[in-house]
Amino acid sequence: MAEKIRAWGWLGLLTRLLLGGLFLFAAYVKLRNPVIFRQGVDAFKILPEHLSILAAYVVPWTELVAGVLLVLGLWARSAALVIGTMLVAFIAAMVSVLYRGIDAHCSCFGKFEIPCEGPVGWCHLVRNGVLVGLAVIVVAIGPGTLAMDRESTK
Repeated sequence: MAEKIRAWGWLGLLTRLLLGGLFLFAAYVKLRNPVIFRQGVDAFKILPEHLSILAAYVVPWTELVAGVLLVLGLWARSAALVIGTMLVAFIAAMVSVLYRGIDAHCSCFGKFEIPCEGPVGWCHLVRNGVLVGLAVIVVAIGPGTLAMDRESTK
C-alpha cells in the first residue's frame, strides 16, 4: 500500500513540475513582449479592444503566479484548476477560430510552438487537451512528493 501511495506522490510531483514549468515559460515569453501576445489575442477576433488589452496583461501574470505555485507545490490543486480553466477557455477560442476559418497564430509559447507550427489547428487543440489532462491529474491526486503543502493531500 505504501508503494502505491509513493508512486502517486511521484506522479503528482512530475505532473505539477511539468505543467508549472511550461506555464512559467509561457508567461515569460508573453511578458517579454506583451505587444506580440496582444496581437495574437486580437487575431482570434473574439474580444473587444478593451478586453483584448486586459487579457494581454492579465493572462501572462496569471500563468506566472499559477506556474510558481505549481513548481513550489503550494496551493497546487488551486493553481492547476486555474490553469485547467484557462486551457479550456483557450480550447474554446481555438475551436471558434477554426469554425470561423480565421487564419490566426497561437502566441502561447512565442516562437517555440512545439510540436505545433503554423496557424491554429488540430495540433493546438490536442496539445491543450493534453495539458488539461495534466491539470486534472494534479487536481485529482494533489501536489505529490516534495510539495510545500503536501500535508493537505491526506
